[in-house]
Amino acid sequence: MAHRFDHLQRVEFSDTDMAGIVHFSMFFRYMERAEHAFYRSLGFSVFEQDPDTAERRVGWPRVHASMDYRAPLRFEERFRVELWVREVRRSTIRHGFRFIGLKPAGDHDGDGAGDVDSLIDDGLRARGELVVACVRKNADGRMQAVELPDHVRRCLEPAPDDEWNQAFGP
Repeated sequence: MAHRFDHLQRVEFSDTDMAGIVHFSMFFRYMERAEHAFYRSLGFSVFEQDPDTAERRVGWPRVHASMDYRAPLRFEERFRVELWVREVRRSTIRHGFRFIGLKPAGDHDGDGAGDVDSLIDDGLRARGELVVACVRKNADGRMQAVELPDHVRRCLEPAPDDEWNQAFGP
């Protein structure tokens, strides 16, 4: 069972505004990329493509998303998205996200090149939250909340309160 996942990313030119700073909306895409990588690491996807599961296929709409910004991320900068499982309910999952800037360790030229082990934390850039619901389409085409599939529920556990509070505050 998992309650935390780290996903490394780099700011691309298309993510930025004319000042080379990440546009605020990109943080939501970064959250989603980390979420999808987390689920892949657990052996499943948010989009099941197996035709044998078509009638059991579920969707994962976002029912809440929020972000608090602390400091900018800039073009070419490497950063880590920490995904935390905060709550697993009957038909929803609540995730917390922390965006940590990374910089080269030691006497590097600052270009962010090199392997992950040569990067160190450079401060909190943003914190966010995402709540996803598990839904299935009814015969009339409307979505209805359904219980989380067993294979998903078995993989997830909420972060312990002490770890959560250390990362996000009480």
